[in-house]
Amino acid sequence: MTVSFVIPFHNEEKNCLLMLGKVLDFSKKHKLNFEIIAVDDKSVDQTSSILKKIAQRNKLIRPIFRKIDGLEEGNTMGTALLAGTREARGNIIIWTMGDLADDPNTYLAIIKKIEDGFDLVFGSRYMPGGSRGNLDPLKAYLSSSGTRLARLFFRIPVHDITNAFRGFKKELLTKVKLEESGFSISPEFAIKAHKIGFKLGEVPTVYTNRIEGVSSFKLYRMIKSYLRLYLKLWFRLILQPCLFKFRKTIFRNRLADFFH
Repeated sequence: MTVSFVIPFHNEEKNCLLMLGKVLDFSKKHKLNFEIIAVDDKSVDQTSSILKKIAQRNKLIRPIFRKIDGLEEGNTMGTALLAGTREARGNIIIWTMGDLADDPNTYLAIIKKIEDGFDLVFGSRYMPGGSRGNLDPLKAYLSSSGTRLARLFFRIPVHDITNAFRGFKKELLTKVKLEESGFSISPEFAIKAHKIGFKLGEVPTVYTNRIEGVSSFKLYRMIKSYLRLYLKLWFRLILQPCLFKFRKTIFRNRLADFFH
C-alpha cells in the first residue's frame, strides 16, 4: 500500500515548509510507504521557489506547478487537487490542505478506515468527537448547513462533506467524473460517489484556522457555488431518473392497454 498526500498550496510561503514537515514526520513515524504531491496552484509569492528547493533535497516530495494562464477565474483548489491526484502513484490518496487547517493525527484513522473497506473517508468536524476548532462560527454554521442540505437532498450518510480533507481509493476517480474547479469539488465528490454506490465513511477531526497567510475563501461565493451545485446534481441525479421512470411506466401502461 502506498499513500499519496496531495496538498494544494496557493500563496502559502509562510506555511508550506511547516506543512510538508508535518506530513513527513507523521509518515516516517508510522513507517508509511508514501509520497507527497505538492501542488503550487498559481502562487505569486515564494511558494514555488520553496517547493523546488525542498524537492531537490527530498525525493519523496514531488511538486507540480500550475501557472496563471488568464483563462481560469476564481478559486481553483479543485483543479489543483485533481492535477495532483492524476500524478499520484499511491493506491490511497489523502487530500489535505496547505494552510495547516487539517490535523495530521487524523491521517492514520482515515487510512485504517479505508483498509477496513470504505471507499471514501472524510475528516469530519461535525460528527461526535470532531470539532470546528477556532473556525469562525458563521463559517462553521454555513459549512455544516451545506452537509445537512446534502443529507436531506441526497441521503448522504456522513456529517462533513464541505471539508476537502479526506482519503479515498485512487480507483474512485476512474468512476466518478468531477467537474467543479473550486471549493465545490468537496461536496460534488461526496454526492457523486454516494449516488454511484461507493461506501462513504468518516472519522472525527479538529479544524485549525490559518494563522499565517491570507485565505482565498469567500463566503458569498461558497454559498452561491454550493447552491448551484446542489440544484444541478438534484436535477441530474434525482429528478431526471424519476421523470424517466415515470415516462417509462406510462409508456408501458399504454402499451399494455393497446394490446388488451
